[in-house]
Amino acid sequence: MESAGYALRPTIDRSWLERVAIADPVPHAYARWDLMRYPDRVRFVSAVRGEATQAYLLLWPGRGALIVHYVGDPEAAEALATALPARPFVIVAPEDVHRSVERARGPTVTFPVLMMAARPGPAPGAAAASVRRLLPDDRPALLALTRTDGELVASGYPALDLAEEFVWGAFEDGALAGVARRSVHLPDVWILSGVFVSPRLRGRGLGHALVRAVLADAAAARVTVGLFVRADRPAARTVYDRAGFRPIGRRLWIDAGSGLAP
Repeated sequence: MESAGYALRPTIDRSWLERVAIADPVPHAYARWDLMRYPDRVRFVSAVRGEATQAYLLLWPGRGALIVHYVGDPEAAEALATALPARPFVIVAPEDVHRSVERARGPTVTFPVLMMAARPGPAPGAAAASVRRLLPDDRPALLALTRTDGELVASGYPALDLAEEFVWGAFEDGALAGVARRSVHLPDVWILSGVFVSPRLRGRGLGHALVRAVLADAAAARVTVGLFVRADRPAARTVYDRAGFRPIGRRLWIDAGSGLAP
């Protein structure tokens, strides 16, 4: 299908994806991971000019609404907006894409998001808690920590299989007090997500201890670590800044009727 000078294709050029990810691994990490791990669940739409891919949509059936990632040149936004799903959905996209989304699918609510990365190496500062990988026997404690919380960041943990997923847990006085996970683990890049500390224990350095543990393991694996964080959350920003993460791009969380907030 042709749209605004672009050919829209219901797929992605995997060889192109691997080439561009060498220089810029974090933005393309979810696409590469989902193609490898969940090929039957993820969908793509690519905007192609000539034979060159300019941008793509990754469409993922998230909890409560479809989650879309827009990656690539914002100039393809008018074309790719025609391929967006019906409301409700969330799209994480460059800031310049917002108007095209609203023209195609109506009013939205937005939240500013920073894309950040840390190169392999030890994180500065001292750890303030005991941190280790959670095992299947830790599942009751994980559920107790995250199941009843209303924060989106904690909502995915009850569905995780601790025998398969790598989840770090921070302990205080022997009790599980915080968690973090790698939602993507490729040979060259991990995506850190789900950093959550019990509300009553925040401000004690537990988040920093979790992030330090992730970066220590990433250094051993020689991988870059990336993450996405609300730009208007200074407490979270401080944790990542202290650990050595630096902004590499800005995005918008664009909510088209889902009611979900990052």
